[in-house]
Amino acid sequence: MPEDTSTEPTRQTVLSRRNLVKAVGTTGLVATAGCLDSVSSQLSGQQSWPSRPVEIISPWAAGGGADRTSRAVADAAENHTEGTWNVSNQTGGSGSVGMNAAANAKPDGHTIGCMAPEIALFEHLGIADLSPDDVTPLMQYTEFPAALVVRKDSKFKSVDNWIAYGQKNTIKMANSGFGSSWHMAAAAIADEAGVKVEHISYDGAAPAMTAVANGEVDSTAVGAAEVASQVKDGNLRALGVAFDEKVKSLPNTPTLANEGLDIRIGSWLAHFAPPDMTESRKQEIVDVYNSVYEDDGFVEFMNNNGFIRVKRSPKELQQFLQEQYEYYGNLVDKLGISKQ
Repeated sequence: MPEDTSTEPTRQTVLSRRNLVKAVGTTGLVATAGCLDSVSSQLSGQQSWPSRPVEIISPWAAGGGADRTSRAVADAAENHTEGTWNVSNQTGGSGSVGMNAAANAKPDGHTIGCMAPEIALFEHLGIADLSPDDVTPLMQYTEFPAALVVRKDSKFKSVDNWIAYGQKNTIKMANSGFGSSWHMAAAAIADEAGVKVEHISYDGAAPAMTAVANGEVDSTAVGAAEVASQVKDGNLRALGVAFDEKVKSLPNTPTLANEGLDIRIGSWLAHFAPPDMTESRKQEIVDVYNSVYEDDGFVEFMNNNGFIRVKRSPKELQQFLQEQYEYYGNLVDKLGISKQ
């Protein structure tokens, strides 16, 4: 359940509003009533929200899960606010470029960032001075397990083929950037399988999948929902999913556990605001996100595209981020992944 973080207006604001009404008198009340919310915002030092287009920054390339779901959020948000919502792609640094841009924006609610497990990895890998402590969590809205993916006509017809080859040869494996959640997933799967891998970085899951489809690399690990359409109608094949059970987006793909690899790993997506945002502004945005999560169009998009809907409130998400920070720190140490 979403946390109740509503705030009461301060006594000073209430008194100022009452004094204003008394000052204009009864005859001026009708003309002034429509302006009271604007005046109250000015008295509290805040403009109304949104007063201009809201920008969601996706830190990875167009076509990946962060981009597609953020656009679905933006479309739904326009049904619940007066104004437009846009998505921009600011790629690089395994997502740190876009996340830093959002974290360093003015905390007025008009710039929102998309984050994933990378926010818990940057400091551990020396990628960026950015951690869960540097953002205002708004809401997690999805998670998706990793899928081990190859080209459709690949010589790897099964997980066993992939393992047998990788134990004697080096497998070229694309990821969405050094230190990204899909780099970690690939490294963890390779470690469990005991195969040799050369990790090759791209600016997101979509370019990584394209590299596999074009034959530039042998395989990749990306979100099951992200790759589902290309498995169904494109040039890719999923060998296994790192989850407890088969997933709806890849119904014919076995779990890696069933293929002999005892591993469960993946990613999640959430939106955040810059730090130092007022509680009242944060609550305005969270209220909209609560409506977005239940919006018919958003629910339909998520279901039709195989994205698992998982909701965490700001308080729950903050705790989860701290747990992720510790988890990925331990995983980096275990896998022996060097800092940049």
